[in-house]
Amino acid sequence: MLKNLISHFTVLAATLVLAGCAVSAISPEVRKPDLPESWTGEAGYDTVSDGWLAQLGDTELNGLVDVAMEQNYRLAQLAADVEAAQQALIISGAARLPDVSLALDASRRRVISNQFGITRTSSNFELGVDLTWEIDAWGKLRDVEKQAGLKLMVAQASYADSRNRLAAGVARAWFNVVGAAELLAVLRERLANLEEDLDIIESAYNQGLTGALDIYLARTSADQERARIAAQEQALAENRVALQLLLGHYPDGRLEAARTLPLFETPVPAGLPSELVSRRPDLQQAWMNLLAADAAVAVAHKQRFPRLALVASGNDVSDELGSLLNGTALAWSVLGNLTQPLFNRGRLKAQEEQARARLAQAENQYLEMLYQAFSEVENALTRNRTLQTRYQVTLASEKNAVAALTLAFEQYQRGLVPYTTVLEAQRRAFDIQSGIIGLRNELLQNRITLYLALGGDFE
Repeated sequence: MLKNLISHFTVLAATLVLAGCAVSAISPEVRKPDLPESWTGEAGYDTVSDGWLAQLGDTELNGLVDVAMEQNYRLAQLAADVEAAQQALIISGAARLPDVSLALDASRRRVISNQFGITRTSSNFELGVDLTWEIDAWGKLRDVEKQAGLKLMVAQASYADSRNRLAAGVARAWFNVVGAAELLAVLRERLANLEEDLDIIESAYNQGLTGALDIYLARTSADQERARIAAQEQALAENRVALQLLLGHYPDGRLEAARTLPLFETPVPAGLPSELVSRRPDLQQAWMNLLAADAAVAVAHKQRFPRLALVASGNDVSDELGSLLNGTALAWSVLGNLTQPLFNRGRLKAQEEQARARLAQAENQYLEMLYQAFSEVENALTRNRTLQTRYQVTLASEKNAVAALTLAFEQYQRGLVPYTTVLEAQRRAFDIQSGIIGLRNELLQNRITLYLALGGDFE
């Protein structure tokens, strides 16, 4: 009888399953967006290389990134999200299998007869097995499991993207610390030169060779430099704190970075624009999220179909625990049911329309992220070209500024120019020196941005 009932339900499921076949509701223009064949900015079309962190050639930075991967709190949260999504996939897959439960009940009663004063004690033991199985005739449970699998992939892509962004964030923060320390060293060297110039001017004043105005101007310039040094020390401390937060360390502002910013002249291979979709984890995350929304539409649609279920139970009752399952009191039942929603005030239809609205939202989010990703690459390529031009021009002007400063001070000592000319030459020389450090840092920051925009893996 049980085999016949299962056979009937199997035949019924086979005849109805075609009605539940899912068709993707994702728009064709989203599946095949109009992508450019080449980049607008200057780019090498060689394959995008992974391992960009090693290309920076900074072993200390590599160690800091390793620490961040182990101790960053935000990354740990996303790792927990992946674990939760894995368990959700297991839960959704379990719904497609029969649910079997075992129950053992035991009772003992004492009955007293008022008429005869007879006391009687009885025991009762019952062992039961229940089986419930929803037959997935329309593929609804399969779509639920598919949706859970896609959400797991969303969580995994989000974790991978966050790892890349964390590595890039640590690299950016590290070079900000190095650049701030390098600029602080320049300021201190400049203060030492100003104090040396002040000694020369005071000596000339004592000999009656110059006026008091020059001393006041030189002292003011030295004091201003001391104020800049204090401000730069604060900026350096804040950059150190920003890096320590990424590392999961206490932000005490103590971190040494005694070095200079590197300079890279080799271009970053950009590959083809069409490769960007498969390389960037954030785009993969958006696409998997879109597929999950599409699966949600299928689930909401199939909620309106009949529900097929098979329920079976068996139990054995005995007054002795050891006599259970001897077959003397064995009872069983098998029930199949078909449930069709009839009247729910449009709730199921509204849920399906709600799922379709969320799918449209996911489509627009994906397209927005897609074109935002292309804009990030284009901007980084253009910015790299302009930064290189600015750096070369500024580097060439540094020699002229240093020579002008030296000549201005020599002419001042000869009485040929006023001290204000020296101050102007000092200002221009300092602006160029600090500008070179800033441009080197910008080139590094943009290089990291380009690595990230191209979907390059840091490992």
